Amino acid sequence: MKRHLCAIALASLGLISTSQPASARPEIASGDQILTTAIEGCLSRADRLIADLGVQSDQGSIDRTGYFEDGTFRILCYGAGDESSLAIVFATHDQSADVASSFIQMMLTELSRSESVSQQ
Repeated sequence: MKRHLCAIALASLGLISTSQPASARPEIASGDQILTTAIEGCLSRADRLIADLGVQSDQGSIDRTGYFEDGTFRILCYGAGDESSLAIVFATHDQSADVASSFIQMMLTELSRSESVSQQ
């Protein structure tokens, strides 16, 4: 009986050590940008960027969230003075931190670009 239990225990340990986790953790990146617009302007820019991307999204009072097949992103807008706001962007990707980081940089660039276009 003890041999049988030992054999089962060894087989179980072998399976545990060779099996992969059911799902890997996503890679996460973040970044921030001061914008010379109030929170409403920050949220409006986020809405436009999400519409341009054509992805499913959710809206909160200070945030916007977008969903891709292989990741998600969230843009948070906080007040940073009378006519300024702080945009914080988080992004996840199922496999690549580089993809998440590149997406963050692109979003921050676009949020800033919106600033210069709206001032013209």
